Amino acid sequence: KFYNNSDGKEKISNMIKVATLTRKGFMAGDISTVMSPRTVLHWAENTEIFKDIGYAFRVTFLNKCDDTEKSIISEYYQRCLGEDLPESIINS
Repeated sequence: KFYNNSDGKEKISNMIKVATLTRKGFMAGDISTVMSPRTVLHWAENTEIFKDIGYAFRVTFLNKCDDTEKSIISEYYQRCLGEDLPESIINS
């Protein structure tokens, strides 16, 4: 399967870290949308379909977030996955 290797397991672990940061951000009042475990599963499935973790993140979660919070959530993504979301993803 797609995630059944060390690289895949690390990706899943980092996806869960993003979700954890959204919960912390929500509790701190920084953002108003939380990434649920089900959303993480959809994100993983979409990554498998699109073969692009950043694009899958956008269509699964980021597009549903308030525009004013997208930069904070993109920062969570960058912190956990070690890569920036392309600027076009953040601004669209």
